[in-house]
Amino acid sequence: MANIFTQSIDPPFTKQSVSEYFIDPMFMAEDIRGAITVRTDIKGTEKLNRISRPSMITKPKVNPGFYPSGTFELTTSEITVKPMAIEFEQNGREFWGSIAEQLLASGYKEDDVEQMSNPDIWNKIMLPIIAQAGQNDLVRQMFFADPVNEVLATGKPNGTVNENYSGYTGFLTHFLADLYAGTIPAALHIKIDSSVTPVKAEKILTYTANTDTRITVTINGVDYNENYDTNATTTVVNWLASHKAAIEARAGINGVLVTNPSGAQIKVVSKYGGQSFDFTAVADGSGSFAQSGVVAAVKASTLDTDEADATLEQMIDNMPSELLELNPIFMITRSMWRNLFKTWKSLGTETANEITFKGIKVPTYEGIPIIIRPDWDIWIKASFNDILPHRAILTTQKNLLFGTDATTDSEMMETWYNQDEQKRRYRVQYKAQTAYLHKELVVLAGFKDD
Repeated sequence: MANIFTQSIDPPFTKQSVSEYFIDPMFMAEDIRGAITVRTDIKGTEKLNRISRPSMITKPKVNPGFYPSGTFELTTSEITVKPMAIEFEQNGREFWGSIAEQLLASGYKEDDVEQMSNPDIWNKIMLPIIAQAGQNDLVRQMFFADPVNEVLATGKPNGTVNENYSGYTGFLTHFLADLYAGTIPAALHIKIDSSVTPVKAEKILTYTANTDTRITVTINGVDYNENYDTNATTTVVNWLASHKAAIEARAGINGVLVTNPSGAQIKVVSKYGGQSFDFTAVADGSGSFAQSGVVAAVKASTLDTDEADATLEQMIDNMPSELLELNPIFMITRSMWRNLFKTWKSLGTETANEITFKGIKVPTYEGIPIIIRPDWDIWIKASFNDILPHRAILTTQKNLLFGTDATTDSEMMETWYNQDEQKRRYRVQYKAQTAYLHKELVVLAGFKDD
């Protein structure tokens, strides 16, 4: 296992408690609490209650007695926190030749940096680093975690689940899935136009049978087999029934859809514009597959002029009035912010749209705070093939829930010294999950391209 730390730290840290070093920076930092609601007391599975607002419940009093009118609708969903861990080790040798070598008690022993078996100095050095790195990772997963996300090879899923994202389900993954499924109404989504319109990749393979006993269709690194049955058309129809659900459940935003347009055809289309795929097929006899209808993927480019301004305005137009009572906030990609700022500069109003939000000056749009998320741009590009690169959310902090059991778990942070290997080891364990409470209190932009 590689050492996580190889440089000295200057100035030195002062002594603080483990809670101040780790728990507060990682789970209570402003970067998290400024945007969402954090629950640190969820153990296992907990039910979340949604209560509708009754209306038209006040009636004229014309007769004696009581005549009840109006109802509350109570619905529930569940949040189940999933186990997560951070583990690494550190050897004192990495500090030789650095400023931290002055901590060597004996002057030469690699396991004797201020008596390395004593965790005090190592907690001073390591815990703040762990907390900062852990928080950055926590925020990344909080938004982008997806249990079916796959490792990308040359921009295409390769069939291997990506453990950097597979721990639980992030907010953006919830929104993508629920918008796609219709759980979030289409009226609560605003399409974003870019200077280059994204295009979905397409391809059709038509099967011609000849003394075959089986066909093998390979999509993004995974083989899907089907035994030959009667004729080419029947075999393809059977193949689709056997594998359609599994194929379409793969890879999340980078996945594909499969259909049987007619006869012995298999058609694959990327779920979102700009995403490419690998799609081939063979028969084990003399049969063959011929390709047709090939459409190359085209990715979205920069935003149209003033597109962010038009998008945020339409999001406000489409948001339910109830959201105004709940301190709404925007969260937007840096690409959206740069486009909006250019519009403001052209109007000479770039410095006139700021308020203090959570103690920090932030831009606003029609009085609604804007939280700029440059981290979204980074991970959309680095881990999701830059699909749907421009996104915005309008909701309220109370609607977004991050749940963990971490701050009530006495063994969340462990550290010990292994004398045989002359290394100090660290292990962080916690549980995490996200949920949003009300689909009607979220307005999305850029989460679909059609």
